[in-house]
Amino acid sequence: MPGLRLAPVNLAPSLPVIDLAPGESKTVGRGHQADVLVDDPSLSRLHARVSIDDTGQLAIDDLGSTNGIFINGTEQLSAYLVPGDTVRFGRIEYIVSLADAPAVPDAPVVSQTILRRVSMTEAPKVDRLALEALLATSREMMAFQDLPALLERVLDRLAAIVKPDRAAILLVDSQTGAMTPRAVRPSGAYSSVSEFASSTVVREALSARDAFIVHDIRMDPRLQQAASVMLAGVRSVICVPLLGRSGPIGALYADKLGVEQFAPELAEYASAFAGHAAAALETAQLYEDRARHFRATLEAFARAIDARDRYTAGHSERVAAYSMVLARHSGKYTEEFETIRRAALLHDIGKVGVPDRVLLKEGSLDPHERALMEAHVTIGHDMLEPLPFLGASLPAVRGHHERWDGMGYPDRLAGTEIHAHARLMAVADSYDAMTSARPYRNALPAKEAARRLRVDRGKQFDPEMIDLFEAVEQEFAALHEEPDAAAMRAELLRSVG
Repeated sequence: MPGLRLAPVNLAPSLPVIDLAPGESKTVGRGHQADVLVDDPSLSRLHARVSIDDTGQLAIDDLGSTNGIFINGTEQLSAYLVPGDTVRFGRIEYIVSLADAPAVPDAPVVSQTILRRVSMTEAPKVDRLALEALLATSREMMAFQDLPALLERVLDRLAAIVKPDRAAILLVDSQTGAMTPRAVRPSGAYSSVSEFASSTVVREALSARDAFIVHDIRMDPRLQQAASVMLAGVRSVICVPLLGRSGPIGALYADKLGVEQFAPELAEYASAFAGHAAAALETAQLYEDRARHFRATLEAFARAIDARDRYTAGHSERVAAYSMVLARHSGKYTEEFETIRRAALLHDIGKVGVPDRVLLKEGSLDPHERALMEAHVTIGHDMLEPLPFLGASLPAVRGHHERWDGMGYPDRLAGTEIHAHARLMAVADSYDAMTSARPYRNALPAKEAARRLRVDRGKQFDPEMIDLFEAVEQEFAALHEEPDAAAMRAELLRSVG
């Protein structure tokens, strides 16, 4: 009965090959007590045990390591392996093969697989439908709003040209290095990369950073032994890495089952579609990073504003949470959640221009002091107006103290002259003001604050907004009174929109 071998995917003098005969067991780690010494700090001193029973079944067990073991990209405590599977100890990846598997001529040294870069011996036939599909994908990518939908369309158009039996766009998790399917055809064909009939192809394409095609997967002895290959009946595979500026971010995969093989020129079309997908993914990541940093900046501004007065600490965050509850329940503002959130977080930013003697005064304000306090809405509006990405939030920042009856400030607007976001936020702002302590009064109970909101229905507040409040009054109370209210509000602001 032949033994099995675990060979490092990326060869290096310090990385040993692990050969196992039937009935043999070896420990792997960076400590001298390990049977196989892998000198890398990402491994624990005793990281894992690999063993083969008398029937030739290869097993692996985690020995309580810090960074775990990953089988075909998925973390596991123990697993059975077959040739073609990969095992990652910490950050060092090994691939399983038969110990006596012969090398294939002209194959890459690292993997000894039959994967070959597509070579075109003559000019490829230009497919008009393929070019039209690529142009359409280019246009959509330039103006995409919904990344998942765009990736689905990329895969649909690829399928129409390449005609695979199965296809997927895979992404690399930047934190764990594991790969997960993002878009799949047919839907549900894969739920994890470990189910792929040719995950070896994916790994090789990512390692080489080039498109690869396997014309006949049956010629590779390791892939022949993979249970997923036998189960799926894969014959031919194309895999193209999705390359970002800093390296691979995923892969585009397609395979054929049965007896049909991919024509060599189809890999070129797959490469073109993969280029679109990679550009879209990297652009989306930039947008996500920018949005995350921008939101963190807004939250920092809100905390800085509230910190000037210990009695209003957390006020902006609470107003944002209450505003999100009203907006979500209304059903009208699905596309405007972020605009409302930004306005609520920054609605009091103009208070940086109000003197401390006014802002922190414990008694009632005289007319001059009240005018200085009321100026915070115009100060805030003028501060934020030069920032184009906050333009949609300005009406609520300026108008959240306007009144339905026209007696508010700064512009004495009335009724629907007041922006809808400002009318909504006025309810959230007033509720939090009433249920928060002030130097000159104690916080009102939630029920009393709700009663006062209803009393001013059609006077200070838009009747429609009070109707909305009545529908979510209990949720307001929970966000105010529950022991974990702060965590609930933080989760709400993360999840809505």
